[in-house]
Amino acid sequence: MGYKRQKKGVNKAAVAVICIAVAAAFILACIFVLIPQIERAQYKLEYAELIEKYAAQYGIDPYFVAAVIHTESGFDPEAISSAGAMGLMQIMPETGEWIAGKLGVEDFTADDLLNPETNIEMGCWYLQFLQERFDTLPVIMAAYNAGHNKVKEWLQDPQYSDGTNLTNIPYEETDNYVKKVTKAYEKYKELYELE
Repeated sequence: MGYKRQKKGVNKAAVAVICIAVAAAFILACIFVLIPQIERAQYKLEYAELIEKYAAQYGIDPYFVAAVIHTESGFDPEAISSAGAMGLMQIMPETGEWIAGKLGVEDFTADDLLNPETNIEMGCWYLQFLQERFDTLPVIMAAYNAGHNKVKEWLQDPQYSDGTNLTNIPYEETDNYVKKVTKAYEKYKELYELE
């Protein structure tokens, strides 16, 4: 009788070890498979070829471009903001017209901004324009949102800047925008492989 009881105890221990192993395997599967899939659904990546093409052409980090698109439009090529910004990278029609002139694009219309390739090319060109004027990604992000002339003013004001970086962004919308793009930028680098 004592032998049978001991055998039953060993079986319970074996079952407990198996249950722990299964639970551990499930947790690892969640960490390495399910969580990245959930995050990829939240941080989707569309138009990767266009992003890579124009990021390379204009010397911009493709993860940064993806983060801007994610934050600006959620990858909706037909997005139009209440202010009138259009397309994936939410370019204002007058900005699009100015960029079209710089790129030598003839017969530009605002509706061209709803074309993913046109929008991404113009957005990347504009990010390059900002990158040539500002030293850090957070400052470039702020300039993309608030305008480069406004950010130049902030950089000259010790209340907002040390001269190179923004230590305090006076517009709450721009401050939140920089935080969102920064978070998305880190996620895109973690979740995808872009060239």
